[in-house]
Amino acid sequence: MKRLLHKVTFGIDKIWYRYKRFVEAAVSKNAFETKDIYYLQERLFINIILYSLPLSLIAVIPTVVITYEQGQQYLPHIYVSAIIIIATISLNRRISLRFRKAFLVLFLYAVSIFLIAETGSFSIASIYLLALSVLVALIFSKRVVYASLLINISIYAVLGFIIYTHAFNLSVIQHYTLSMWGAYSLNFLFLNVLVIIQVRYIVNGLKVTILQEARIYQELQAEMSEKTSINRALRESEEHYKSLFLLNPSPMWIYDVDTLMILQVNDAAVKRYGYSKLEFLGMNIEDIRPSSKIPELHKILRREKLPDTEKTVNTQHQTKSGQLFYVDVQCIKIPFEGKNARLVIATDVTAQFEHALAIENQNAKLREIAFMQSHIVRAPLARIMGLMSLILPGPDVVTQDKKLFEFLDVSVKELDDVIRAIVSTSEETELQTHHLIAPEPGKSDIENLTAQYQ
Repeated sequence: MKRLLHKVTFGIDKIWYRYKRFVEAAVSKNAFETKDIYYLQERLFINIILYSLPLSLIAVIPTVVITYEQGQQYLPHIYVSAIIIIATISLNRRISLRFRKAFLVLFLYAVSIFLIAETGSFSIASIYLLALSVLVALIFSKRVVYASLLINISIYAVLGFIIYTHAFNLSVIQHYTLSMWGAYSLNFLFLNVLVIIQVRYIVNGLKVTILQEARIYQELQAEMSEKTSINRALRESEEHYKSLFLLNPSPMWIYDVDTLMILQVNDAAVKRYGYSKLEFLGMNIEDIRPSSKIPELHKILRREKLPDTEKTVNTQHQTKSGQLFYVDVQCIKIPFEGKNARLVIATDVTAQFEHALAIENQNAKLREIAFMQSHIVRAPLARIMGLMSLILPGPDVVTQDKKLFEFLDVSVKELDDVIRAIVSTSEETELQTHHLIAPEPGKSDIENLTAQYQ
């Protein structure tokens, strides 16, 4: 039994689904991208057709049977014809949706007027008129709603005039007096106006709400689009800076200021220092310095906490194998994973240091040569020049001897000029390379150069 009930239920659901798809496809072919008030009004019209066609049978079949038994043979034909006409027009896709809506309303008005005039049934006809007013208020514009209200007033006014004048021989004249008709009509119109006002209030509220939701949705879409663009730009920027960090040819790492632990390191540092990336991430910045430079490191770290301090220092680092080399270290404050961190760029200047040291050694030799030229060689030359002034011949000396002494005096002076030129060139060379070294009073240039890194 349960299995049979399940099959019946499944069969009914399947039939209803196919019927629903057929009605939706037949009534409307519009595809609304935005679910606004017009979308809701169209859905209401579809639902009215969807449910009214099968449910009307519940009312029409008993009515047809009862009226046929009462001898009113034309009424069953009218009811059945009305259902067929409504279904035919409503489901005809070749006819515009606006025309089908208008036809349904006008046809139901005609049925209501016929029921009042021929059967004299105010209650049934008024139910249809009231339902029509609600239908019009839901699926039509405000002007059509006002027009339907005027039609209702006109219907009851015309029928009241017919009752008063007996202009036509209608059943309604036999069932109602003018005063009774007026009382029923005014109560109905009062209820009609009240229902229309409330329905339009709800529709307008829905319209405002839908417009606000549409505006909010558009704003959210614009905001989401902007955030998406920003996030895309941030991701591209992040990838760009990651590339600058990871692929930079200079050794770079990021360390935690509080713990001094290395948080990130690039491939150049891995290659230069000999540690693997995993080993680096388990080390702190003291581990890449010789023990003699650790006190200086803490001094630098204390100085970095002060404002406007220089962030570039000259020091020595050591590789995993213990090899020492000279570096210029530049430190930059950056946020990293919510931590107070520093970005370190270490430039290997060992070649520059050795070159500067070689130049300074050459300068020292030049200074030594200049000293020898100036003090050791030039001293006897000065004595020779002094003697020359004493032994130069007077006017009475033989011309040949006089020329010999004059040539000797010129040679001595030329030798003095050469020695002066050697000393001057040595001094100029020393000045040209002196800017490579940070001088410290009381120390030689070689001591100053070495003190910068050692």
